[in-house]
Amino acid sequence: MTKIIGIVAQKLSHSLSPDIHTYWAKKTKTKIIYKKYELQEKDIQSFISKFKKNKNFQGFNVTIPYKENFLNLCDKVSSRAKKIGSVNLIYKKNNIVNGDNTDVVGFAKCYNLLKIKIPRTVLVIGAGGAARSILYYLNKRGIENIDIFAPSFKRMTGLRADFYFKNFVNNTSKLKVQYDLIINASSAGMIGKTKLNRNILRKTQKAKGIIDIIYNPIQTPLLKEATKHNINNIGGLKMLIEQAKPSFERWTNKKVKSSIELYHKVEKKIR
Repeated sequence: MTKIIGIVAQKLSHSLSPDIHTYWAKKTKTKIIYKKYELQEKDIQSFISKFKKNKNFQGFNVTIPYKENFLNLCDKVSSRAKKIGSVNLIYKKNNIVNGDNTDVVGFAKCYNLLKIKIPRTVLVIGAGGAARSILYYLNKRGIENIDIFAPSFKRMTGLRADFYFKNFVNNTSKLKVQYDLIINASSAGMIGKTKLNRNILRKTQKAKGIIDIIYNPIQTPLLKEATKHNINNIGGLKMLIEQAKPSFERWTNKKVKSSIELYHKVEKKIR
């Protein structure tokens, strides 16, 4: 049986997921058809119904802006996905549609690679779905001295109800002078998006570690600044591949590796 897997979003023209999963399929000699599903919000319900009926359709990843929508359409949701408030992995088991969140798995790999001691102060830039996964992981590690920077206060109440953090600010003048760890969980600095605030870029000089979840460009302005000051840093390509890995393994029941060869292959697609 040729398995169907894929990814769902509003726009997917620049998605690297097909390259990642077809690479693993070839390595494991697994027959798959990888599909990109660009959906409007009104089409989500009918899509999940078709997914339930198609025996060959094993599952799919969900990305912006539908991670919260699919949370409510699953028959069963993992405890971490419930806490985070979004799903990015959908799969079937015994005809039951399951939802999970593997973004937190990807972030955990990035965090551990930095090899820094428990940070005394953390700055998280952004307050969306990615920030929720990051806050979930940091809180699980007992880290609560966190400031969140976002241009709007509209997500503050929801985050405050689910996670522990110190301050939520929309003005850089209210940020601390120094943070041990700075994490960009926003789209600022991405190709075609707004630039990252210059005052935040300056704060990299005193940090001990930097994580930017953006992978296009590979070297974001934040990562360039960190490199210039010899600060340990990790970009979003690591998180992208590491969150994809448990998805592939769930759909195919085959273990895969995040090899250097895969990284080089995907990097070529970005450049």
